[in-house]
Amino acid sequence: MPHNPIRVVVGPANYFSHPGSFNHLHDFFTDEQLSRAVWIYGERAIAAAQTKLPPAFELPGAKHILFRGHCSESDVQQLAAESGDDRSVVIGVGGGALLDTAKALARGLGLPFVAVPTIAATCAAWTPLSVWYNDAGQALHYEIFDDANFMVLVEPEIILNAPQQYLLAGIGDTLAKWYEAVVLAPQPETLPLTVRLGINNAQAIRDVLLNSSEQALADQQNQQLTQSFCDVVDAIIAGGGMVGGLGDRFTRVAAAHAVHNGLTVLPQTEKFLHGTKVAY
Repeated sequence: MPHNPIRVVVGPANYFSHPGSFNHLHDFFTDEQLSRAVWIYGERAIAAAQTKLPPAFELPGAKHILFRGHCSESDVQQLAAESGDDRSVVIGVGGGALLDTAKALARGLGLPFVAVPTIAATCAAWTPLSVWYNDAGQALHYEIFDDANFMVLVEPEIILNAPQQYLLAGIGDTLAKWYEAVVLAPQPETLPLTVRLGINNAQAIRDVLLNSSEQALADQQNQQLTQSFCDVVDAIIAGGGMVGGLGDRFTRVAAAHAVHNGLTVLPQTEKFLHGTKVAY
């Protein structure tokens, strides 16, 4: 019998991806709890999400923090100090770096985490891990948390209106999952079944992206919310994260992501998105 122990955390406890998904926040939290929420967001992210945000965002007592830093130890400590006491939930609104930071904050405070991705450039909203950086923005290591994210709320119209470079980067980042998985697990029959499920999932997602990405990009260009567009968004956010959740170290990080992490030490690569560097 193969002995390759892995830890399986398939995905968040709750995932909603449809127009109006933000309203589900009120299905799981009372107004009293949401009045003690910590909202963390980027400047462009909150502007993009503003018209779709649920009433909970305006509740008196909720803490609102505009974040411009990195997922670094010092920045997370500063956020914890700003959050104050007696908080009930951390809600992150933004892209991958912001969501990684908010995840780390939630774990540090011992609170459930709700992800509200405003772009589909990575699977950060789904995955129970954060990539840590130093204050200069150089990647250090990633940390896998002991629990899954509590909720992910995807509002497709926000992502439809985002700059197309983010969706393109997300497609590249997610395609890499398959090519990394087959290298990390060249003999999947010797590994746990969940690893094989992760590899099969990576292949299925690869096929979705190869078949639908061109149409999804055209639909975004034409501002049309279609099945192809939504499929690609879910493939990036949910599918990509599920691959790592099922296969753990056998489906998570290989050369493509390692090269990306190394490139973060070069200032001239800062202008390129995560998925662009991974795909390259």
